[in-house]
Amino acid sequence: MEKLAPLFPLNSKVDKGNIASLVVTIVIYVVIAAVLGVLLGFIGSIPVVGIITGIISTLVWIYEVVGIVLAIITFVS
Repeated sequence: MEKLAPLFPLNSKVDKGNIASLVVTIVIYVVIAAVLGVLLGFIGSIPVVGIITGIISTLVWIYEVVGIVLAIITFVS
């Protein structure tokens, strides 16, 4: 878990058993995903750039899901 800490800096703020820190971290991940989704949606309307934004959107979604799962694992362990 220590090797993943630099890649997911929000998870370092999650304390074991502290539900507030877990909720704040998950909310931050969701807000970031929503803002980037809207931004990539606007940029994705350009035909050639749409493919690239689709790939970026998928990668951001994977990062968000992994971050939330790691936050929950940090909270439980």
